[in-house]
Amino acid sequence: MELFEVEVEIYNSKMRALNWLYDELQLQPKDLKDLINEKGQKLPLNL
Repeated sequence: MELFEVEVEIYNSKMRALNWLYDELQLQPKDLKDLINEKGQKLPLNL
């Protein structure tokens, strides 16, 4: 049971980080937003 709780906590932390990143991206000007998105598409996804 403890392992499951740890996994859920890690998942929730990742979701909070992704939500924060999304919110920050929305605040950027369009040209910078496009550049960030382009660079982000090249990053490995380890979620």
